[in-house]
Amino acid sequence: MVSEPVKPVLDAVVTSGAVHFYISQSDKGELVMGGDLDFCNSYAQRGNLPIIENVVSACLSLFPSFGRLKLMRTWGGVCDMTMDGSPIIGKLPIKGLYMTGGWCYGGFKATPASGWLHAHTIARDEPHPLNAAFTLERFAEGRLIDEKGAGACAWAH
Repeated sequence: MVSEPVKPVLDAVVTSGAVHFYISQSDKGELVMGGDLDFCNSYAQRGNLPIIENVVSACLSLFPSFGRLKLMRTWGGVCDMTMDGSPIIGKLPIKGLYMTGGWCYGGFKATPASGWLHAHTIARDEPHPLNAAFTLERFAEGRLIDEKGAGACAWAH
């Protein structure tokens, strides 16, 4: 969701795993924020009022002064998650095809680092040591990275 524009108050991305919330401020002054999944297996790309309530509640628990702001818009979409909650960054079984995706909750915050690793992998046709474990094959081979997030259903993550 996005708030009305305000004067600069945040110069970094703030994220909280405790309340499943993130917030940053755009160049136009809008506060851009989001939170947890709605845990309903669906490909619908629309918002969910209980989730909006949860995100607003998390925001106000961290930033009570933001309670006076007006929301401008909200959106929802498909969250590309892997079964272990960790991304895929590497070569795919098709020659010349590479992927970075399945980032779960934090992909956009990790874009600079993942882009650098992805470029390294493409340029050298082999993974950097930092992303060597993040292969697609790990699922077939049973090498999950973060097993506490493992599960075939959204509520198991």
